[in-house]
Amino acid sequence: MIGMGAFVERPVDLEAVPWSRRGSYMSLSMNTESRDHPGRDHPIDPGLYLCDLGGYRLWRWNGVFRIVGLSDGEPAPLTVSEAKPTFLRLAAGDGEVEITWDGTDTMRFRARSTGLRLIQSVIDPMDAALAFPVGSSTWRLQMGEDAHYAMTCLTGHLVIDAPRVRTGSGDTEDRKVIDLEPDAEGWAELAITQYRTGFRAPREWQSFDEAKADAAADLDSWAAAFPAVASDLQPARDAAIALLWTNTVAARDNLRRPAVLMSKNWMHAVWSWDHCFVALGLSQGDPGLAWDQFMLFFDRQSPDGMLADIISDYGCIWGFCKPPVHGWTLRRLMEAGAVPPGGLEEVYLPLAAWTDWWLTYRDDDSDGLAEYFHGCDSGQDNSAAFDQIGFPAASPDLAAFLVVQMDVLADVAARIGRMEESSTWRRRADEQLSAVMENLWQDTHFVVRRGGDRVVAYDRFSQVFYLPLILGERLPENVRAALLAEVDAVITPHGIASQGPGSPLHESDGYWRGPIWAPTTYLVMDGLAACGDQARADDLGRGFAAMARAGGFAENYEATSGRPLRDRGYSWSAAVFLCIASTIDDHRL
Repeated sequence: MIGMGAFVERPVDLEAVPWSRRGSYMSLSMNTESRDHPGRDHPIDPGLYLCDLGGYRLWRWNGVFRIVGLSDGEPAPLTVSEAKPTFLRLAAGDGEVEITWDGTDTMRFRARSTGLRLIQSVIDPMDAALAFPVGSSTWRLQMGEDAHYAMTCLTGHLVIDAPRVRTGSGDTEDRKVIDLEPDAEGWAELAITQYRTGFRAPREWQSFDEAKADAAADLDSWAAAFPAVASDLQPARDAAIALLWTNTVAARDNLRRPAVLMSKNWMHAVWSWDHCFVALGLSQGDPGLAWDQFMLFFDRQSPDGMLADIISDYGCIWGFCKPPVHGWTLRRLMEAGAVPPGGLEEVYLPLAAWTDWWLTYRDDDSDGLAEYFHGCDSGQDNSAAFDQIGFPAASPDLAAFLVVQMDVLADVAARIGRMEESSTWRRRADEQLSAVMENLWQDTHFVVRRGGDRVVAYDRFSQVFYLPLILGERLPENVRAALLAEVDAVITPHGIASQGPGSPLHESDGYWRGPIWAPTTYLVMDGLAACGDQARADDLGRGFAAMARAGGFAENYEATSGRPLRDRGYSWSAAVFLCIASTIDDHRL
């Protein structure tokens, strides 16, 4: 039994994790250099940026204003003195700036012995904007395609260097500048509110300290519902909870429920299959939000049953899809007691339609095995598993996910009184299992098979071929034994390598051609346990938890060192950590 442990707001690295809060579509990010990523691989001045998380900016630079200190009318760089999820303290020359939240749409700034300067940073072809005063202390900046911003001076003096109307290329060349100057005692306070259609300042603003206390209380009360973990993992557990809180946005437009974005860096949207792992992590402390994450994609399901690849407030992207891990996820949510009353009835027909979509629209050679049409469909975009045959490709992981999904549909149908349909799903699951064993199992290993001409390929170093472990006792004993004998090819001290380090195709930062990813590590852990190898599953979990404790919640990790790679504010890594950490007792570290 793991002892109780209170939540503590841990320091955050503002250069890695955007500073935001639950429900908000804006954040602060510290940009240190031009980044090797779409949308950020062009020169961006170093500094602190107010960012817009609207979905149309996905993969693009989303900074709206660069924020600097202001000393005697001259800009002074801001450096971080203290950074916690609900409060920032920054140094600016001899002064300091404090920042907190006042609700979900307003940031509060309090400066002592310094002012603030905000410099427009939007880079868009439709960068039309208006800047005009509203009363004596507030300016509205209507930012064209962006969300709009209201600047309210609470202490000091606000000076806007911008014409009332500026459009076209002149606007891009002549950035708007907002200066907040301190009063005679050296104090300055500013409220920045993001709004969409109309703004009215409140009749009375609460104090900065009251706003700070409210923000901390919101995070504390939400975090309190999550279980404690082993003492050595408690700081990482607190950081994981805070990151999920930070990455949550309110329901709006295309998002019909509150949503946990994959990140509030540049991947500020939700991907199908990512949301499943986030739901599992949330189920420990907020079952309602967990169910919302699980149902997000079903809310926007196409009439033929497909789930979109990506959704955001701005829209859906349908060019690819992601693996059908939803049945596997639903089983675990049921086990966790995270399905609300009526939830099984709500999801049954959508989940059935998603299952049928694969076998109706992704089985072009009509052999009973669905196919990936692209690496992105597999969720493992550039996996080496498909190098030799290309696409379309029937893959053992896809078939295994569908077997599990049909088994779960059989269970759900029985629970909601659809007994005949339950029997049909059970039969279909058996048929799918037979199809994968007859067509994709060759003596000692699974293969991928190209649609049409049925050319096959195998790479013992690709994790794709070990994901069918999730079938557990559904697999024949000799198949389980063979997979368990070979899986060490992808096991590292830190997790599952997407392409094992022993492979000539392994790339240390090759995305799905080497690095460790949280979800597939967790799937293989689940598969090892389902196949009776609990000891190896536990070792794998401890290794991953130790890596995340040291390096945070990155998009992926270098396989041999465990070094965090790419985006270091990733929700599914935090969620998987919470799932794994909850199974580790102090004496098992």
